[in-house]
Amino acid sequence: MVVDDVAANRDIVRLLLGYRGHDVIEAHDGADALRLAHEHHPDIVVSDVLMPGIDGLELVHRLRTDPDELAAQAPVIFYTANYLEPETRPIAEACGVSQVVLRSQSPDELLDAIDAALAEGPVSIDAVPSGDFAQAHVQAVNAKLIEKVRALHHTEQRFEAMAVASPVGIALLDADGEADYINPRLAEIMRTPIPGLLGRGWLACLDASSRRDALDLLRGGASERRFTHRLELPDGTERYLRLQLRRIQDDEEAELAGGVLMVDDVSDLVAAEQRLRDESRRRQEDARRRDAERLDSLRRMAGGAAHDFNNILGAILGYTTLAIETLQDAEGAVPPEMAASMLADLDQVVKGGERAKALTQQLLAFGRREITQPTTFDLNALLRDLIGGLRESAGTASVELRLTPGLSEVRADPRQISQVLANLVSNSADAMPDGGPIVIATATSPEGDAVVTIQDAGRGMDGDVLDRAFEPFFTTKRSTGTAGLGLSTAHGIVSQAGGHIALTSHPGDGTTATITLPAVRDSVVVAPPTAGGEAVAAVPPAPVPTAPVPAAPGVSAAPVVPVAPGHVGAGGGETLLLVDDEADLREVTARYLGGAGYRVLSAADAVEALRLLDGHTDPIAAMITDVVMPGMNGRQLARVAKQRRPGLRVVFVSGFAEALIDESGNNLEPDSMIVAKPYTRDQLLAGVQSVLRRT
Repeated sequence: MVVDDVAANRDIVRLLLGYRGHDVIEAHDGADALRLAHEHHPDIVVSDVLMPGIDGLELVHRLRTDPDELAAQAPVIFYTANYLEPETRPIAEACGVSQVVLRSQSPDELLDAIDAALAEGPVSIDAVPSGDFAQAHVQAVNAKLIEKVRALHHTEQRFEAMAVASPVGIALLDADGEADYINPRLAEIMRTPIPGLLGRGWLACLDASSRRDALDLLRGGASERRFTHRLELPDGTERYLRLQLRRIQDDEEAELAGGVLMVDDVSDLVAAEQRLRDESRRRQEDARRRDAERLDSLRRMAGGAAHDFNNILGAILGYTTLAIETLQDAEGAVPPEMAASMLADLDQVVKGGERAKALTQQLLAFGRREITQPTTFDLNALLRDLIGGLRESAGTASVELRLTPGLSEVRADPRQISQVLANLVSNSADAMPDGGPIVIATATSPEGDAVVTIQDAGRGMDGDVLDRAFEPFFTTKRSTGTAGLGLSTAHGIVSQAGGHIALTSHPGDGTTATITLPAVRDSVVVAPPTAGGEAVAAVPPAPVPTAPVPAAPGVSAAPVVPVAPGHVGAGGGETLLLVDDEADLREVTARYLGGAGYRVLSAADAVEALRLLDGHTDPIAAMITDVVMPGMNGRQLARVAKQRRPGLRVVFVSGFAEALIDESGNNLEPDSMIVAKPYTRDQLLAGVQSVLRRT
């Protein structure tokens, strides 16, 4: 028979003896043991010493004085964690206890003691007189009680020292949620005296929504909960608390005994984290600003270089065109073989010039200085018209459209937006050499703007490549010649349209390009031109349809002035004033105009132009002026010239849009014509004819 008031202790001994083949009965206290001893007459009794009610010593004494001889003679072994063997030896020997085994010893010690007691058989001993037993019992129990009281007092002192020195606040709670202990640190954190936190005052640590959860935990709802609470103190300061509430349970009876609350003031940590976030955000903003400044510098440099190169290129192509025409007109004057050879060489010059023109157009687009032809259109309609060409650009990759109905209309140059989409689809296809899906989707942003995303499942980009993706001439493709302008051109086009483009990518996870264009409200939608369709003039009131000038693959053609195919406007002797600070280009342009039947007055700057305007008594039908010139620019010259000659028509020639078109793509000179540099003779003459025909 095993006698112990702790069920776990009884289970251990029962399992241990069961392995030896013993039949074990259990008693939860001394009184229960006496009853079971009468009923079962156990061969041996294994008993704890310290138990409520009848303890082990009293149990042995009553067994030995019991009239039931079988029960009285049962051997007894004390199995205890509270009494040492010397402490119980006197009374144990007097009562016939076979042996005292400590729980701290090996289980084999208990098994060996049981085997020895069973081998010796029933105990035959005279009962200790009641008076002597009572005195010995009281002495043993009193000695142990004093020892336990001292140990408890020592433990309380250590707990108090630990709780007072603790950097976190501590509250001990009962099962009803009442605090019966608050350490000084919790009172310091809460700026409240300890009496104010006793009882249920500790709930002030929590916000109202968390208090019910805390009380439910103490009633058995959970074993542990963590809370984070922002506390506003009476003086207006804010503190941030992190709380951990853990339930305490009685190990023996599994009854709720209460809980312990630990409160940590993490205000300094929260402030440090906020400073770290602010610093990180500031560094990111600084990095974005530096990137924007660097990109803006590159834009200015690229746009300025392209503008100057456009003038040079215009002169080269112009003189080459004139040389070709001279050779063609000089039939018989030059040997045919020589003429054919020279024409072939000049044709190569033209081809090189066209390639250079395509490059300058990309640089101008990146620099947001390209002459645009903005219209209001529906992106969904544009994508449906372009899908065939986009699928051709994708090669082995598949292209899927996912269009959101009711998309906001946008105002931009549809040909330029088409170029951006084609470039992005081509990049996605290059990232998937074995093919894969390219998904083009539209959506409306929370601000109501139109959003287009191009997503692929390609190899993706790492952070270093992503940071430089929009730089001109930066490329990871080694097999292309003048690569590296696709994304920079796209960035310039979208920015010039008032939108923005962003890339998200990770190595192995593909890339997503997101284009956001500002919505146009309360406007009439103009259907975008389809691939291979007719170009639209930048500003003419009554444009004449024409096919666009062919451009290099993947590059948008420069905006052109419409002219009927195969026809060049012929002059009727009208006088034109030509103003351009580039002497070579001015000479070529004058020869273009003179060859078409116009009388040309040439000026190198605005001062000379106004002098000619004032000194020429005959009518001047139109003025053809460059926009960017030293001193007075073309727009300023046009205003002064119109004041002096109100009927004067104006044709602006320019390599970039900065001085002529605002951020919304509107022409700043609505009564004028814009011809983009470098222009052909037909484009120039068509522009002149257009303004001369106006009433």
